[in-house]
Amino acid sequence: MGKISFPRFELAEHPSDAPIFPGFGCFLLCLILLSSCTTVPEPTPSSTPSLTSAQIIEILHAREAEVSSLKGLFHAEIDGQGMVFAHSLDGSIFYQRPDRFRIKGFTRFGGLVFDFALSGEFYALRVQDQPQPIFGGMDNFQGLGELRLPVLLSLRAAEVLLGKLPLPADGIESMQEGEDMYQIDLPPDQKTNTVSFSRRIMIDRDSLRVRQLEYLDSQGLPVASIQTSDFRRVRDRSPNESATILLPFDVKAEDRKEAGSITLEFREIIANEPLNERLFMLTNF
Repeated sequence: MGKISFPRFELAEHPSDAPIFPGFGCFLLCLILLSSCTTVPEPTPSSTPSLTSAQIIEILHAREAEVSSLKGLFHAEIDGQGMVFAHSLDGSIFYQRPDRFRIKGFTRFGGLVFDFALSGEFYALRVQDQPQPIFGGMDNFQGLGELRLPVLLSLRAAEVLLGKLPLPADGIESMQEGEDMYQIDLPPDQKTNTVSFSRRIMIDRDSLRVRQLEYLDSQGLPVASIQTSDFRRVRDRSPNESATILLPFDVKAEDRKEAGSITLEFREIIANEPLNERLFMLTNF
């Protein structure tokens, strides 16, 4: 910001006993006070030191490893013409590291809407009014038909909630650092994606919390995104509570191609409480 220049006054000669501009001192004082009020201070740069992509990935992996199990209660808002479930429901989630999930949705009166279990690479889904459950593998979510989108978005939201992100130790395309965010771009994962989507992760620069994960098409346009907000400390049942676990209580997953979205608003989350193994056994469906 440039300096403020004061006007230059050319003073004529006066007799020593005559006052020179008797009001000039007051004028100058007012001008100085005015300049101090109107001058905007330069923004101070962030005191957070810059990190490399390897350091950021190491921190995020360590945080993900802090949660060995999780259970939570949430309210879900579902939007989109292709979404077959009710537009508003309550639900519960159970998670056991590394890759077992149980997600249930209920009506406001407690009736079961859906019950989804994932154990490794295989899943089971039970839906209201359908007597037989649906079984399948993660490589064939199309077998769920019109149920695919809401179940997949719920699962993607849960993964980002837990910090289960596609963050390899190497293979990063690029990382950019802004004033508020780190942006990490990853190439498509050919092992898990039937369609080639690259991924972009936005990480808060100060807190190093993941704020957004985007899936991008070959032209770099987002086709799906998961956003997080409202990070809070959760109850930790581990015997050695050595770290503060902060997780997002609001998670929104959106599929822009199929025009559907689901927002999970968590009411309670408990981490590292022992869970019954039968919760995740597909044979119990």
